[in-house]
Amino acid sequence: MKKKDVFFGFCLLFVLFAVLPVQAQNRLTDGAETQYRRSSLYSLLIAHPQAKYASQIDYVYLGLPTPDKYEDHNLNVRRVEALTAKEAKPYEITAFLDGNQVARRLVAKWFNRDSNGVFNVDLVADRGNYNATEMDVAEARMTKRGLAMLSDAGEDLIGNTFVTVNDIVYIDKEQRAQLASAILQIVAQAALVATMAADDDDTEAIAGAIAGTAALGSIIADNLAGFKVKVTTHLYQLVWNDSIANLFYSDYWVDENTPEAERLRRKALFEQSDLFALKYLGKYKVKSEKTVMKGVHSNEDIIRKVCARAMDRNIAGLQKKFEAFKVKTPVIAVENGRVVAKVGKKEGLKPSTKFEVLQPVQREDGRMVYRRVGVVKPQKGQIWDNRYMAFEEQSDGSELTATTFRTVSGVGFVPGMLIRQLK
Repeated sequence: MKKKDVFFGFCLLFVLFAVLPVQAQNRLTDGAETQYRRSSLYSLLIAHPQAKYASQIDYVYLGLPTPDKYEDHNLNVRRVEALTAKEAKPYEITAFLDGNQVARRLVAKWFNRDSNGVFNVDLVADRGNYNATEMDVAEARMTKRGLAMLSDAGEDLIGNTFVTVNDIVYIDKEQRAQLASAILQIVAQAALVATMAADDDDTEAIAGAIAGTAALGSIIADNLAGFKVKVTTHLYQLVWNDSIANLFYSDYWVDENTPEAERLRRKALFEQSDLFALKYLGKYKVKSEKTVMKGVHSNEDIIRKVCARAMDRNIAGLQKKFEAFKVKTPVIAVENGRVVAKVGKKEGLKPSTKFEVLQPVQREDGRMVYRRVGVVKPQKGQIWDNRYMAFEEQSDGSELTATTFRTVSGVGFVPGMLIRQLK
């Protein structure tokens, strides 16, 4: 067995001595959520094949879902290999994104561009709660209302498309030698217990062997919990404004009614265009916290829990740092004057965190505006722990399905309003 596999190859032995029931995370059904406009997210991993546990980190990362406060706008490429084990520099990441025309590909996905270069507005209409027929680009450009809806969709949807590039590196604590030694000892102790039990002639010796096994199990638990990573998340935003939108609709737009010769010309223009770009907003970096082993049953659980929680902390940190990246969350209930919403510790909630309550208002021309109607704070003891595997861990708040907020200011809150975190 290769040295790098020592940690993972014997994880099952620990599991045999610490079996706990598996329970799924508590979640509200999708039907309980009010439909609202989310920002869209493309998440990319920088892989370091030379680093320890790289393949395991890759595997669990690609299995993680898009955060539920964002629309999944992932492209086919989710993983990029770095040339070294060192953390990538922002200019290197930017060069890769620009060189592979990621911004243009994100726009193409927004408009469901097919192999013939034909666009449609079905996805924009769906995510923006628009009538797709009313948003038909050719007709919309001929009416004031249609132009307003196209502009609104661009500002509130397309312009809120983000790219997170996650650089994940294992932090080597040089614990594998201790772990391997402990595993060998626990196997020997287990064999001794079995032999003694068969002879059944030395109760004290059996008890001592069992105690030794438990102590060694504790050593293994400490090593497993010591698995840590460093995650640096770089944040980009798709640049989309009225001038870009106008050029796109006038010079590149192709639909089923576009004549063949014109379609081919516009198709080539779009594929060669440098109109679209990503803006680098900044980065956020965390080291994973010590892993609570309750509810963990495999090496895959360990890595997924460590990586998922570290990335959630980065997302929460970026939301606080950059106004554009903040998300709106719908109010799903109002109980005795208190607001209830599906947001929790995964998003960094604490009793001191403040949220503004927003009322969405659609103007006559179709544009959506948000008016603040109050401020709320999480109710102490009623903060939902929605972090990955929190329910299996049986942490405080994991039995909840949402967070309850107390009113700081404002009245008349109703389901369907939105909340957004304040600085």
